[in-house]
Amino acid sequence: MFDTLLSTGRRRQFGACGALLAVSALAGCDKDQPTAPTPKPTTANALKGGIGQIPPAIISWKIVDEKNAIVKYPDAMFEVTGPFGYDKIFYDNQYPEDGDSNLGQVKLIGLTDGQYKVCQVGFAQGFGSPAGGAECFSGYLNPGGQLSFTFFNPRPPYLQWASVSNVGTLVTTTGSTFTVKDSVGQGWQVNDDQWPDTDPQTGALQKTLPHPGTWTVCEVVSPIGYLMAGWPACKQVVANWGQIAFAGQFVNNYPYSINWGVTEGVVDANNNYVPLAGAKFTVQYQRSLSKTAIDDNGPNDYDPRPGRIAMKLGAAGTYTVCESQAPANHWLPKPPCKNVNVSYATPAFVGWFITPESQVIYIP
Repeated sequence: MFDTLLSTGRRRQFGACGALLAVSALAGCDKDQPTAPTPKPTTANALKGGIGQIPPAIISWKIVDEKNAIVKYPDAMFEVTGPFGYDKIFYDNQYPEDGDSNLGQVKLIGLTDGQYKVCQVGFAQGFGSPAGGAECFSGYLNPGGQLSFTFFNPRPPYLQWASVSNVGTLVTTTGSTFTVKDSVGQGWQVNDDQWPDTDPQTGALQKTLPHPGTWTVCEVVSPIGYLMAGWPACKQVVANWGQIAFAGQFVNNYPYSINWGVTEGVVDANNNYVPLAGAKFTVQYQRSLSKTAIDDNGPNDYDPRPGRIAMKLGAAGTYTVCESQAPANHWLPKPPCKNVNVSYATPAFVGWFITPESQVIYIP
């Protein structure tokens, strides 16, 4: 009878052991005393990298610019959606979502397996997306698996151009209007000193472009008080990500103007006269008895280059320009005066006043 009781007790003991094994493959059984099953590893335990544990599931991505360099600037924003209603919007380096402390690199650790979608909904200042909106990536995350993505955030291309006078200086009045169009004819109208012109200086214009490619800039309205030098006034330029493309200068003339130069007669390597600064002149209209004084780089001279003079006039006709005072240590030219005919919208070139050094015997 004792044997029977002992046999029955052992069967009960083994029965308990079998039940525990059914609960967990990792549970242990002792011959003499039953033990509790070992707990299943949690995500926190898995992060410790225990032997035989499933590693945490990870979604990671990086943000690169047009040179494939990491964008190490704040404010990039993302939305991540996944299984069981998972939906989070957060910034790069926002705790506790981002497990990577470096800007431009994001890591989500310990996610449930399932289908995920990652969209960029905000960008670091000065950077953008070629997608023209939210760029998204999708993938299925397996238990212990990883998903990796790369978001392309290039600096945008910029387009610059200028509205200038016939001597190359920026125009002094607003009012110029341009069209900026890509290769398929899509674009905008840009007015000097008005949005989307981002250059604050009158006569200088800049436009941020949404994508690289060939762009055409056309001047359609001249600045106030000026006339376009030609029609159509268009220029083409190729713009690339992160670069500034210069479309060139659009020349605008005063309705009536003249210009001339002063030189000793010396030429440079390109056989052009070398300008001489410091001369003074008078300008007389054919029908007027009065003369207007103009000094090199003085108030009436709108050409800032020494030895080059340009003057705005009020009407067409014949004008007489005379050098009234030569630069120091120089003779007046012989003859000291020149006549020039002025027509509408076309700057008239008077010529060069050859003003030799006073030490040289001057025989005209």
